[in-house]
Amino acid sequence: MKYAFDIGGSKIEFGVFAGDHSLIAQHKIATPATDLDAFIAALSGLVGAADRESGLRPDIGISFAGGIDPMDGAVITANVPALKGWPIAAELSRLFDRKVAIANDADCFALAEAHLGAGQGCRTVFGIILGTGVGGGIVVDGRLLGGRSGICGEWGHGNDMSGALARHGLAAHPCGCGGASCLDPWGAARGLERIHAQCHGVPLPSHDITANWRAGDPAATRSMDIFIDLLAGPLAGMVNVLDPDCVPVGGGLASETALIDRIDQEVRRRVLGRYDVPLVVPGVFYRDGGLRGAGLLGDRA
Repeated sequence: MKYAFDIGGSKIEFGVFAGDHSLIAQHKIATPATDLDAFIAALSGLVGAADRESGLRPDIGISFAGGIDPMDGAVITANVPALKGWPIAAELSRLFDRKVAIANDADCFALAEAHLGAGQGCRTVFGIILGTGVGGGIVVDGRLLGGRSGICGEWGHGNDMSGALARHGLAAHPCGCGGASCLDPWGAARGLERIHAQCHGVPLPSHDITANWRAGDPAATRSMDIFIDLLAGPLAGMVNVLDPDCVPVGGGLASETALIDRIDQEVRRRVLGRYDVPLVVPGVFYRDGGLRGAGLLGDRA
C-alpha cells in the first residue's frame, strides 16, 4: 500500500494505492496556500484517517506543483506561498514518522505514463503538460532524470519565441519566470486564449476555441494553426535532444485528441529523426497523472 498527494495551489488530492497500483480511496480538499500550520494540519488529518482505516502506516509520495532544491530539499518555486523555503519532504517525514518522497507534478505525470500508461515498455519517455502552463518530465529506463538544480524538463522556459510571435503578429507577453520570450505564456490553455484574443479581439475560453475549431470556424482555425506552430518548434527541439520513444501529453488540452494528433504530425515533420508511428500522444493519465506518479515515488523514482 502507498499514500499519495497531489498538491496544487487550489486543491490537495489524496489517494491510497494498493500494491498493484490500483486506487482504492481518494479525497480532495482545498489547499491552505498561505498558512503553513493549516497546511500541515490538513495533510495530517488525511493521513491519520487513512492510517486508522487501514491499520497500516504506508510510505508517502507527493506530487507538487513547484521545484525542490536538491541540496537541502527546500521548496524553491511554488504556487503554495506558505511552503517556500520549507524542506517539505524532510519535515513531513519527521511529522508522519515514515518515508516521504516528493517530485514535481510534471515529473510524476511522466513517471506514471512510463510505468503504467502510454510509455510502458519505452526506454525514454518525455511527458509534457499542456495545462495552465507548459511543463515536462523525463524518464529514462524507468527512472526520473534529475539534475543539479532540481529543475529538469522545463521546456516552457528559456526559449526565444520573439521571431515566431512577430511572424504571426503577436505582441510579446512576460513570463512568470521573468523571461520576456518564453514558450510558457503561449504553449498551453492560457496561451491559446491569448492568441485568439490578440488575433480576433474576442476573449474566449480555450474549450470554446477548440470546439469552434472542430466545427470549422475560420477564426478558431487560425488561432489553432498559430498555437500548433508556436508549440511544435520548441517541442521538436526537445525531441532532437532527447530522442524519446514516446511523448505523452497531460493537462487540460490533452483531452483534445485532434489537437494532439496535429501537434504530433507537425513535430514529426520538423525533427531530424524518423518516426513512423505517432510520437506525441494523449497520456493515459492526463487527468490524474500527478497523483498516480506520486504513488510510484520512492520505489520507482
